[in-house]
Amino acid sequence: MKMGTKYANAPVYFTIGQVRHNPLLSLKSYLPAIQERMRKAGYPDFKSSQQMQFAFSAVTGGDDSSPFQPGVQQTENYTFSNLEGTQGFLLEANALSFRCTEYETFPEFYAELERGLGILEEAVDGLAYFERLGLRYLDAIVPAEGETLQQYLAREVWGTPASLDVDQIYQFEGQPLQYNHSFAESAATIPNIGQVVSRVILQNSELRFPPDLTPDPLKISQRFNGLKCQHATVDVDASFSERRKYDSNEVRDRFQHLHDLVKLFFNATVTDHARKAWS
Repeated sequence: MKMGTKYANAPVYFTIGQVRHNPLLSLKSYLPAIQERMRKAGYPDFKSSQQMQFAFSAVTGGDDSSPFQPGVQQTENYTFSNLEGTQGFLLEANALSFRCTEYETFPEFYAELERGLGILEEAVDGLAYFERLGLRYLDAIVPAEGETLQQYLAREVWGTPASLDVDQIYQFEGQPLQYNHSFAESAATIPNIGQVVSRVILQNSELRFPPDLTPDPLKISQRFNGLKCQHATVDVDASFSERRKYDSNEVRDRFQHLHDLVKLFFNATVTDHARKAWS
């Protein structure tokens, strides 16, 4: 699928772009200005939440018999969402994420992420550096009635069924054969561009999110709600990690590279039949 092209039946159900920047320890004092700008930008729904995180560190010296005590850190997050609940920003002390549950082309998606970064930059009088950029797409591959999932996915990501004859995939000794799940993962690193992890999970269940992601408070698109059938989740996560002086032009260029990386791995995962079905 060409990520820059709008498809009538695009399988994307969640997209997230994140910029991890220098910590803003006085973030709370900037909130009124940020919230007002977000409201005017079309994100009036505001919510704050607290999270507890465990911090693990190596212990040297001292009494080895003493039990290890992980540290607990409390963080506060702020979300700014549109009224439809289809897109919004997640703001933390050291990161801003833009999340979307309805498919948009990459230029449309990045324009909103850039808009949010501009609001944050202006409110805090500039950002000093960024140290990680991330772009991640979740797609739900659902075969049309009368078709099979294998028609939509490259054979390399089928899992065990790829080693069987086509007839054996669906029956064994005259009985229906139904796979509960299958998992494939690939990871790659490209110097000066970033890293990419591509996962394909075939499952016969309701639509699920990876354990490290949650759409809250956004709502899943209606056509994916109630999905409970054989489908594949294609999860492509590209990132660039290096501390760099904050420059909006460099951030834009690097996100374009990450998008191209996502597109490369996604296109290698699906078939021409799938692309034709979505167009």
